[in-house]
Amino acid sequence: MRELDKILDKNEKTLWEGAPKFWPYLFSSSIITTLFGLFWMLFLIPFIILALLDITFGSHIFGFGIVLLPHFWIGIFLVIGIPLYLILVHKYTYYAITDKRVIIQKGLIGRDFEIVDFDQITNAEVNVGFFDTLFGGNSGTILIASAGSMTYTRQGVSRPYTLRNILKPYEVFKLFKEISHAVKTDIEYPNKYRPKTNPGYKTKYVR
Repeated sequence: MRELDKILDKNEKTLWEGAPKFWPYLFSSSIITTLFGLFWMLFLIPFIILALLDITFGSHIFGFGIVLLPHFWIGIFLVIGIPLYLILVHKYTYYAITDKRVIIQKGLIGRDFEIVDFDQITNAEVNVGFFDTLFGGNSGTILIASAGSMTYTRQGVSRPYTLRNILKPYEVFKLFKEISHAVKTDIEYPNKYRPKTNPGYKTKYVR
């Protein structure tokens, strides 16, 4: 559900917009936690069976005691809760690249927006994952790092701005790089101060 108009500036122009593909978005974001949840629940199967038997035929005290344990609900949350949340939030996840910035719309109860201006971007990369290839047809993810965000590096773990599982990721990435370069160039070298001729970079490294 597109709600970008809530934050777009008056003269801001949207150059690309789109939403994540459902199945790659769901599986790539939840498969690890779901598998861990299933593995977690395997250890609880004997206790769950005993709990059901006690609730059905016994005193109910032992059975309800097992069900009320946090371990049981942690497994349920990992197996069902996270995928269910992703299914619900997918409807409200939307991305846009404008002539000023990148906008990420998300949020389940209310709309949340992450914004990164082009002059703040330090690095970007595009990835096509297993589930993109298997279910997305032609989808992939763009990761954007800025001066105010953290990134995945050898020195530490970070969280980049992410356009998840979008269609035609390479084409969108090329457009993003083109716009980013043009906007940064215009900020650093406004048209008014650009020379009519540019001899280019001709210096040579001398050791």
